[in-house]
Amino acid sequence: MKMTYKTSLVIAVVAILTSTTSCKKLLQEEPRSELYPSYFTSAGGVKAGLTGVYRDLRDLYTNEGQIYFYAGTDEWMPGGSSSSQGVTLNNYNGINSSIGTAGFGGLFTDINTLNGVLQFAETAELDAATKKEYIAQAKFLRAWIYFYLVQSYGGTTATEKSGIPLRTTFNTEASSADSPSPLVDIYKQIILDFTDATADLPLVINSSNKLSPVGKTATAATAKAYLAKVYLTRGYLSEVAESTDFRKAADLTTEIIRDKASYNLDILQNYNDVVKPSGDYGRETMFAIDFGFTDPTFSGYGQNPSGGFGINLFPVLFRWNYVTAVGVDNATGIDAVPQRINTSKQPMVRDVYGGRPYNRLAPNGNYATNVAFVNQNNDTRWDATFQTFWICNKANVPAGLTSTGTSKGALIPTTIASITSYQYPINGDTAILMPGVEVTMARRDAFKGIIISPRQYSNVVHPTLKKFDDILRTGMNDFSSRPVVLMRFSEVYLINAEANYMLGSFAEAATSLNIIRERAAYRTPADGLYIPKGQFSVTSANMTAANAANALAMRLTPAQISQLSVPNNTTDINVRCGMDLILEEYSRETYGDPRRWYDLVRTRQLVRRVKMFNTAGAANVQPYHMRRPIPQVQIDAVKTGTPYPQNNGYN
Repeated sequence: MKMTYKTSLVIAVVAILTSTTSCKKLLQEEPRSELYPSYFTSAGGVKAGLTGVYRDLRDLYTNEGQIYFYAGTDEWMPGGSSSSQGVTLNNYNGINSSIGTAGFGGLFTDINTLNGVLQFAETAELDAATKKEYIAQAKFLRAWIYFYLVQSYGGTTATEKSGIPLRTTFNTEASSADSPSPLVDIYKQIILDFTDATADLPLVINSSNKLSPVGKTATAATAKAYLAKVYLTRGYLSEVAESTDFRKAADLTTEIIRDKASYNLDILQNYNDVVKPSGDYGRETMFAIDFGFTDPTFSGYGQNPSGGFGINLFPVLFRWNYVTAVGVDNATGIDAVPQRINTSKQPMVRDVYGGRPYNRLAPNGNYATNVAFVNQNNDTRWDATFQTFWICNKANVPAGLTSTGTSKGALIPTTIASITSYQYPINGDTAILMPGVEVTMARRDAFKGIIISPRQYSNVVHPTLKKFDDILRTGMNDFSSRPVVLMRFSEVYLINAEANYMLGSFAEAATSLNIIRERAAYRTPADGLYIPKGQFSVTSANMTAANAANALAMRLTPAQISQLSVPNNTTDINVRCGMDLILEEYSRETYGDPRRWYDLVRTRQLVRRVKMFNTAGAANVQPYHMRRPIPQVQIDAVKTGTPYPQNNGYN
């Protein structure tokens, strides 16, 4: 492939973080895009190389390219304002070498930077402890990037003719020749790097760690968890799997859980605290990519004129247009199709709390609300994950009409709404309510606002993912400066459950699932302030007893335990198996995190579950869609020797 070096990312960080002679020489050299071996022998050069790669990882999670993690799965469908690429990825009709790629070229630039660190850092002007940690970080990052790439694009096997190249040495000259590497070799290198990293990474992140501030960087536990995930992933790939893969994944995650105190890790008692900004760097967060709030040294970002402060678009991608999509009038046949819930009496205006509606992705009601989150009473993760009601923030909204044409009474707006700060609307009437259950017309007519029931959910009107909301935003069009969490400690339990399930150790799988499920039963009185009436809530007087009873209700039922013992079924859409239970638990625990396509690909469930739940993609999805197409820019860059092949099935 054409090896180029990303001045806009790595060199920019180099210029900021160091003032060494070699850095000055680097920035004066032509071509400016090259990194020289001598650079990585300087203390600043090694640190800047690693920091630059951490910064580059944000490119995967910064803009609307994030749809590649969600589109074409069971959880999501294109929102009403989706791009054409989002629709294509979801429908599995027309995906080609120009669609469905994310981060291919830039990540190979980062791999080359890491190769430079690993090749030359041993002679760098660093103390032994720092050098050891930097080398471990470089190995972790190289393994993480290759793991992302191989999951996305694969490698060559007897039946798969293309994939990604494997590069482990530093290149100083561009090449116009390249070829995909064997899948077995790629996985061996990933496992080697993660294994080495577990030995030398710190146990915990604190002020003494050498790469601060770049988010919650890798620790020994993070490397071990990803190593377990690599073994788990390889275990499903028959052409390269080893017989011990699932066993190793189970044992590694058991070790992490056993030693969690040493790593200052644990699942929090209250799931609501996991998804709040206060939990971003807490005990449950294992690996997070920072976006920087007031840290130009790392982030290099200030106010964004087109979208406010911060560059993390997560809070806006999943937000429907609550401002103009609904009014407050009822009508006979309101639940009929096509749905009739719009009027000219909109009860909302945009404010900081409500946020900016991009509506690029919408929950797929066939699965998200009807299956994964069907238990919205006992399971607090629904309310922690989704916003399901909106308080009127607009003055003088005309009174809505009932289905018979009489007045419902005028809405009283909140006095808390703000266009300069994030404020919870603690007073005012509810303008829009999504109760999660069907309601009678009498209930609708008695409600001054509009009620939207599950049968009315669509890609235009739907519950909004709120777990990424940024309370530090100061403008109603702002994006976010919160980090993107890529590994949570709860995933260690889920990996453990999945590995044990694949080993046939169903009781052990159930134990890990029940730990996660019982945690999801916990609620405090304060949590109940922001949920619809009728959902599970507690008072200070009954909290202990109510939470204990709810935890029992959340344990796997005998029917679910029986289903858990049904072996993995990747083809028959009419037979439920244990993997369905596990994937549904992943949904509830990590909904909205950038991962679902990879969960379905890893478990070989993509085709089956798209056919089960994704109406638009069911007719077109094929097994070859479990790899993304090789980007056309990669194919075009190879001009010498054998042309670079495309992945099977794609043009």
